[in-house]
Amino acid sequence: MDLKKRDAVLAAARNTFLRYGYKRVTMNDIAEAAGISRPALYLVFSSKEEIFKGVYDHFVKETLAEVESKIAPLKSPDEKLRAAFELWTVRPFEMMLGSSEVAELFECTFGFAQDSVKQGYRSFEKILIPILKSHSRFQTSNIKISAEKMAHVLSSSARGFKITAKDAAGLRSLIKDLLILALGD
Repeated sequence: MDLKKRDAVLAAARNTFLRYGYKRVTMNDIAEAAGISRPALYLVFSSKEEIFKGVYDHFVKETLAEVESKIAPLKSPDEKLRAAFELWTVRPFEMMLGSSEVAELFECTFGFAQDSVKQGYRSFEKILIPILKSHSRFQTSNIKISAEKMAHVLSSSARGFKITAKDAAGLRSLIKDLLILALGD
């Protein structure tokens, strides 16, 4: 498969999904946005679900790369964790609140991109682990939970907070409290 063509289709599909949501977009819409014929689109992707999964995977990779680049210059584990959750959890939440189409897209990920969602969260947890290990709480021998398990608890909790939070300020507050509980600060 031609990677340039695949990437062009994914970029066009991303813009189309963001504008119209998932349900209203057809393969023809994506082909038209990508500047190719519908039969040519089917040579690259077999279904709209496959395209959507590719768009989601690309979004996750971009977001994780941004998280890593933004936290790298930060000094303290607390700063790094707050910044990581801001980019990974709060920003997508704000996008969902601001657009019914984006909210629909995130709902769709749970329908047919479950494996991608799980992999994305595992990758996020891998970013959290060294940050947690660098925190003084995880450098003592009497710690009851590993940094790996704590990363999973933090990630899973923040994921659930998106369901209960009414706005971004509320989500930030929940994450702040979670980090206080986790780090003892």
